[in-house]
Amino acid sequence: MQDLLPSGVSLSDALARLETCRLFAGPPREFWPLFARTCGQLAEAAGARVLLRTPGSADWRLVAGWPDARTFPAAMGGPVFEALAEQARREGIAAAPGAAGHEFNAGLILLALASGGREGEVCLLAAAVQPGTRERLAAAGAVLRLAADTPLLYQRQRQLERAKREVADYAAALEVLAATNVHTRFLSVSMALVNELAARHRCSRVSLGWRDGAVIRVKAVSGTDKFERRMEVVQRLEAAMEEAAEQDEELSWPAWPETDAVLRDHEVYAARELVPALLSVPVRVAGEVRGVLTLERSTEAGLFTEADALALRVVADQVARRLDDLNRNDRWFGARWAAETRDWLGNFLGAKQTWLKTAAIVGVAAAGFSLLVPLPYRVNANFIVRADELLHLPAPYEGYLGSVSVRPGDLVRKGDLLLKLDTSDLLVERAAAAAERQRFASEAEKAEADKKLADLRAARAALAQAQARLDLVDYRLGRAEMRAPFDGVVVEGDLRERIGAPVKIGDVLMKVSKLEGLYVEMRVPERDVDLIAGSRSAEVAFTTRPEDTFGVAVERIEPAAQVEREGSVFVVTGKLDRSADWLRPGMSGVAKVESERRTLAWIATHRLVDFLRLKLWW
Repeated sequence: MQDLLPSGVSLSDALARLETCRLFAGPPREFWPLFARTCGQLAEAAGARVLLRTPGSADWRLVAGWPDARTFPAAMGGPVFEALAEQARREGIAAAPGAAGHEFNAGLILLALASGGREGEVCLLAAAVQPGTRERLAAAGAVLRLAADTPLLYQRQRQLERAKREVADYAAALEVLAATNVHTRFLSVSMALVNELAARHRCSRVSLGWRDGAVIRVKAVSGTDKFERRMEVVQRLEAAMEEAAEQDEELSWPAWPETDAVLRDHEVYAARELVPALLSVPVRVAGEVRGVLTLERSTEAGLFTEADALALRVVADQVARRLDDLNRNDRWFGARWAAETRDWLGNFLGAKQTWLKTAAIVGVAAAGFSLLVPLPYRVNANFIVRADELLHLPAPYEGYLGSVSVRPGDLVRKGDLLLKLDTSDLLVERAAAAAERQRFASEAEKAEADKKLADLRAARAALAQAQARLDLVDYRLGRAEMRAPFDGVVVEGDLRERIGAPVKIGDVLMKVSKLEGLYVEMRVPERDVDLIAGSRSAEVAFTTRPEDTFGVAVERIEPAAQVEREGSVFVVTGKLDRSADWLRPGMSGVAKVESERRTLAWIATHRLVDFLRLKLWW
């Protein structure tokens, strides 16, 4: 084996260096650079990289590199590299000698690593060896094979250390619980907890804050029986606790690497109180932060680590429920009076179903209120906005639609062109009528010259007939253009898609309405019309603007009902108390017509009562 290793590298030295990696106690972000450097040095390589490809991905992710992760003296892509990586995955290791005279003349070794990752995950060690001869590649590959299982052993070592630490944390948590269980009051348990934590974690001071309404208040401080809440140090401590509670995570000062937590209040407290190390751990009950433990250390005890935070998290989770229950029981006299009142009600109403019987009393009171206290009542109805003047524009003659200048919703002025009928047929007919008139005029002149009285009379009659037809065509030509009769808005008649279509005489092509004199036409169901007989006001909300309501002064209730699909309705008209520039005829919504004051019981049951009266005649 020693003969296969690179020159200057002994087998014992290689095993010792790899053992250092296997027993490394730091996090993975520090392990992988150490592993890449160790492998590169053992193989006497020009560079080393650790590559990872996750399941479902075609790209390789760079995990670590040595000596510089950004540069590597060998090609790391393309079909040749992928083929070499596939060979390494199957056989454990693959090597490609360097090409003489090529830009990258280093030989490349790919070693499949056992990383203990997810199924389908591929982790490779790439080493660039110069010169890239087969002998150098074989020697470097021999030492790199020793490192194939190092990442897996490192992961298992971490898991073992984590399991030991968790067992120790749970054992410590049980001992803390045993120390606090001898007490039965909230403050006593809190003092026992902070004193125990201060002794176990070598803290100069441990404080417990608990939620009081919307803020965190300091409840216990280790080694201190009483403290003044208005002291500035206590206020700064509570601010630091609030910071941990708001972010709902463990906060340490100085901050741990790669943390993005906000530590402004912790920094202020540490600077003002000259605290070298500070750690805040939220105390959660059912996922909600109820309190915060804040620990302080001196310089001799060292900084807080993530392992310390994990151990305190176990303790906090174990004591959280009991602290919360004790805090609920140790309440001020108002809360105790409420509990005593509940007990009195329990004795008065019976030993069982206390809250159910209390709910029955409340229900009786609510029923009395609903039967005796009248409240304002309004009848719901649909409404539509109408105009005092609405002009229908029918087709003046049979023809074809030529052009359309407006569409529904457009504002028009008096005399504006609305639409125009096609006049090409009329112009042809007019030319024919004019020609006939000329012909009959010539025939009349000839008969008069020949002194043929009968022919003269016939020609003049035909001439009059041709003139009448010509006048009719001119009349129709004059009505081919339809213009606005007054200032208003087009409410109906979107004819843009009917240009060129035939129209019949009398067909309503467009409707134009004035914007003045708008009123509301409410349609009240027949069953509710008797409830609004004396009503003088209502309120409406439009479908397009439900947030904007208008008052309505009721003017008239039509004496006759109208039959609609949903049933008979009575039309109620009224004037709006104000106007708006967006109001248009035809807009609709929901109206509420004022009625007499009614009780809640009547409002809830009158529909059913009316139905039963109709069915049972009582």
